[in-house]
Amino acid sequence: MIVVRVENLKSFRSVDGSEVVEVIGAKSLGVKDLSVAIARVEVGGKTLRHRHDFTEVYYIEKGEGVMHVENDSRIVGPGDFILIPKGHRHFIENIGDAELVIWCICAPAFTVEGTKLEEG
Repeated sequence: MIVVRVENLKSFRSVDGSEVVEVIGAKSLGVKDLSVAIARVEVGGKTLRHRHDFTEVYYIEKGEGVMHVENDSRIVGPGDFILIPKGHRHFIENIGDAELVIWCICAPAFTVEGTKLEEG
């Protein structure tokens, strides 16, 4: 069994521009089938438009945002899960007055090589 305490982990700037802590994944624990990370987007901020060659799920823990997946945009908040299919362009904007905190679950695990930034 492996138990990970988030408070003991270091954050880094992700390729999409958000501040991320990888909780479980290829980089932190060598897990390749799945990754779990916590991303933070500051008030008024947004991630860069990008896509992955893996499936991703966002869980909104705190804050309010507008989630954009391909040509669909919706307001999201605490308790919302968002399925982002493999290859779909996406980004999220923080439209609230507090930090936006997102749990990111990827299958297989997140990789920088599997992430492509998109223009526009």
